[in-house]
Amino acid sequence: MILRTIRRKAESFLPLSLWLKSQRKLSTTELAQLTPEAILNDQVRAACIKRLKLISLTKKSGNDASQAAVLVPLCGKKDNNDATLEDTALRETWEELHIPRDTVDVWGSGNLVERKHVSVLPVLGFIGEVDPKSLPVNTHEVEEAFVQPLEKLCDPQFCRYTQFRDNYTLPTYIGGDHKIWGLTAVITHLVMSALVPGVYKHKIAYLKPIRGESEKSSTSSKAQKS
Repeated sequence: MILRTIRRKAESFLPLSLWLKSQRKLSTTELAQLTPEAILNDQVRAACIKRLKLISLTKKSGNDASQAAVLVPLCGKKDNNDATLEDTALRETWEELHIPRDTVDVWGSGNLVERKHVSVLPVLGFIGEVDPKSLPVNTHEVEEAFVQPLEKLCDPQFCRYTQFRDNYTLPTYIGGDHKIWGLTAVITHLVMSALVPGVYKHKIAYLKPIRGESEKSSTSSKAQKS
């Protein structure tokens, strides 16, 4: 019985294995879609925000060719002086990174992302050429500012996922000085899916735990013996 269960579970891994083998590095054509000329135009901008608005969940960059757009994953509560949540994002960007709000070209925002007792609004904007190491960050709130190129975010070898015991899976990104995970990774996944859907192909897989079925079998066997 246990052997049959293991064999059946092993077979369920085959599609994932084939999928992983199909992952490849970005082609020249795909890399061309990540240049500033390809990203920074009104048509792409409008399409990105439109797609971002259609994505819902219930439950940073310079002029470099692979660093054309920016996601600033800063979190802060809305103040009474903030007219909108986009104003909150701009204020937090100034307070934490000292990037003036008038230098940020806000593209738009997505839908609220719910996480436990917190709701976060993804705000997408372009800040031009910025060296994160030269930013006078607010050390009381920020330990370090860093960037992740679009090229790496789209490269399958740097895209991972983390599956939790609570039956859900979240994206994870490696390849830089820091791993991107949690809510920041979720928002990054949403933005990348909307910004460059023709290049970004990261799929979040979910594997049914073997333990769940074996525990049920064990419980059933004990019940029959009793």
